Amino acid sequence: MESKIRAVGKMTQVEELRRDQIGAQLESMRHQSEQLSQQLAALSELKARNFQGATKTCSVGLMNLNLADQMLQKMLLHHQQEQAVMEAQCQSVQKQLQQKAARVQGLEQVLERWNKKQNYEKAKREQKLIEDIINARFKRRDL
Repeated sequence: MESKIRAVGKMTQVEELRRDQIGAQLESMRHQSEQLSQQLAALSELKARNFQGATKTCSVGLMNLNLADQMLQKMLLHHQQEQAVMEAQCQSVQKQLQQKAARVQGLEQVLERWNKKQNYEKAKREQKLIEDIINARFKRRDL
């Protein structure tokens, strides 16, 4: 039983380490997602300002403005797609983190249950030894 308890203890430590690593990865991904959101907001604001400042009506200026608008639109679309992918990855990692946390909790419960069982069996053996000692003393007195 002692070897089982040690093995489960080590498995719990390994799972806790993996859980912590996944938690750190999730935190990093959330930080990247926040940065993408900020970049997306900045690009949207830049695109909105692009046409507000356009008062020139010459063809070269309008062509440049149109090209800049197209590039901003492509960048916005790219960032939106990248943010959607990042959010999906965050959700996946969040699910993994929840699974690892549940596994660690399960292992801790098994470890606790086995420790209680071992302590119970130890107390039972000690009680049996004490009873045997008392019975042996009574037998010696009777003789």
